[in-house]
Amino acid sequence: MKKILLLLAAIAPATAVAQIASPDSISTHELEKVLVYSTRTAVPLKRVPGKIEVIRPEAIATSGLKDLTDLLKNKSSVDVIQYPGFLSNVGIRGFIPDFSRSRYVAVLINGIPSGTSNLSTLSLNGVEQVEVLKGPFSSIYGTNAMGGVINVISKRHNGPLTGTFTTSAGSFGTGYGMVSFGGGITDRLSFDLSASYESQARSYTVGKNNFLKTTSLENAILDPTKKGAVMPGSTYGVVKANARLGYQFSDEWSLHIFEDLFHGDGILNGGSIWGVYGASKKNLNRSMTSAELRGRLGNNLLTFTPYYSREQSDNYKVGTESEYRNSSSVSTSWGAILQDELRFDVHRLVLGLDTRNQDTDTRSFKADGTSAVPYQPNVSTRGLGLFAQGHISLLADALNISAGLRADFMNLSLKDNADLRSKATTESFSTLSPNLGLKYELAKGLMAHASIGSAFSAPSAYEKAGEYQTAYGVTRGNAALRPETSLTYDLGLSYTNRDLGVQLDATYFDTQHRQKIVKKRAGTLDALDAQGHKILDKNGQPKQLAVTTFENADKAHMNGLELVASYDFGSLVAYRYSLRAYVNATFMFDSRYLPKGSTAWTQLESIRKQNVTFGLEYKAPYGLELGLTGRYLGKRYEHNWFGSYPNVRVGLSELNQKEMPELAAADQLLHPAALVWSASAHYDVTKQLRVGANLRNIFSEYYTEKDGYHMPGRSIQFSASYRF
Repeated sequence: MKKILLLLAAIAPATAVAQIASPDSISTHELEKVLVYSTRTAVPLKRVPGKIEVIRPEAIATSGLKDLTDLLKNKSSVDVIQYPGFLSNVGIRGFIPDFSRSRYVAVLINGIPSGTSNLSTLSLNGVEQVEVLKGPFSSIYGTNAMGGVINVISKRHNGPLTGTFTTSAGSFGTGYGMVSFGGGITDRLSFDLSASYESQARSYTVGKNNFLKTTSLENAILDPTKKGAVMPGSTYGVVKANARLGYQFSDEWSLHIFEDLFHGDGILNGGSIWGVYGASKKNLNRSMTSAELRGRLGNNLLTFTPYYSREQSDNYKVGTESEYRNSSSVSTSWGAILQDELRFDVHRLVLGLDTRNQDTDTRSFKADGTSAVPYQPNVSTRGLGLFAQGHISLLADALNISAGLRADFMNLSLKDNADLRSKATTESFSTLSPNLGLKYELAKGLMAHASIGSAFSAPSAYEKAGEYQTAYGVTRGNAALRPETSLTYDLGLSYTNRDLGVQLDATYFDTQHRQKIVKKRAGTLDALDAQGHKILDKNGQPKQLAVTTFENADKAHMNGLELVASYDFGSLVAYRYSLRAYVNATFMFDSRYLPKGSTAWTQLESIRKQNVTFGLEYKAPYGLELGLTGRYLGKRYEHNWFGSYPNVRVGLSELNQKEMPELAAADQLLHPAALVWSASAHYDVTKQLRVGANLRNIFSEYYTEKDGYHMPGRSIQFSASYRF
């Protein structure tokens, strides 16, 4: 009851200050006017058959959030794996979040690969909007777009110079400073520039309460002894920046050059709340340079977009007598997209060529700084995609049809390394990805939509090409390995009526995930040194190493319902103020996989049964904005990674065996649901000066996004910004 009263007290100001003001003093975004760019051409959101959610800059600004992962998990119903120390990724429609190489969600900046699978390094500075595409989009973007696409769109100011200075400070010694400005230098030359520094001086305190009732097993999983504990090694200081320089040659030709940077030195990782993995530190740096040349020749709108990105992670061993760099990984990506958009009245056809390349180099080091044997060889990927995407509008724009087809040709190469006994090997494959979508306006504002499409995720070079040996075993690629594939269909209804303040969409989706790649034991081999001589064990016998290979074995099935709904009470008074209630939810009905040779389906891990974000937003004409948001995280399955540590969660394994023997046999845990509340308040003191506060995790919810890595408890952040 106490929690409910506190919630009502938080909501009360939003309704109490809902005073009537002059008509049309509050601008609202109509669906017809919102453009999306993720279909390879700018199209009104209303006309797109696929499921696309758009997070507008106003929502980004009032959230007070600093990185893309936090924004997505609070504004869209996605699955998340998130660690302290800037490491995270998301999953969509039952596909597992994967921060190692983002196998199932393509992450883009302005429609081109971001060069990273770590969403925590992607800034929200200088962002015009974030587009979340749900469903298969390999017909447009190739590999990894099985669950969906995250596309970050940069701002492009070309009018008078405008800008913002922002500073904030809050709990755990957090500090933030950002400058962002842009506009026209001359009639033809324009720019945008954003830079920020974000830091946390003290390790954060985790939550200590549970808003929802938990069982004794769920309490044991969370570990009640760590409630209110300090998360070790969660301090940081990072720089994020992005820039754009644009030149308009004529009314029909333009060139834009973009730069995106992330720089973080000495980012700590405490190794779980129990510290069982030991502390570590990393220097994480990422840069991305791209250009966009666009112009019209007759009926052809041509776009050429080359890009280059580089991400380097240097990992340090700490907690010993001498701190030293023990490993380094450098990933470089480059390529170009050339496309031709043809327009026939309201119809459009986009033809294109997409070449993408990636090199990954890994090194290991000894304490004295000399090179050690790396844990894996270097690899490279070369890809070429040919795509066609058409959009047809019929019946006075009531019927919209989109169809696409893409052919991908990929080469995967394992490099030679004498220490790892790997030889240079290259394997290839090709695949086709079609997609079809329909959207029909049954009545004014009432639309039916449906789509069906296939998608794929390419195997890594380690999985398909060559063989290498470490001290722990032999990894052997499978030349016959095929890419993972999926077939997804969805159908739904949407209704939008601005006069009534209503916006609603309900979408059912069903995915068959085939040819899942899994590891497989393949016997043993004699261990050999770099010269090919057998390595003997302590008994003088040839040392045996286990051989691991890969195969297309498992299949999975995911289906569920996505619901997006909002109602604006401001519609009752002609929008003289806005008081909007909203919900964005995904309900998973099935998320299981079937191992090869088995008849028993197993639950997919890291997939929540429900992901729901909801809230109440108030916007007054005199510059006051209030918000109350909630995020419901449904139960999820995870492997019991910490089960082998006898001093961690003592008695949990026995309790899990007693209450959930099937899960215990699979060495899995069912993590509890959680409910996290946050609130915000912002006020325009003048046209230039804006102040605000964000209160996060109001009730100090004790929860995790990844087992063993508990999220921050209650925190508050105060901010001020000056606009010019």
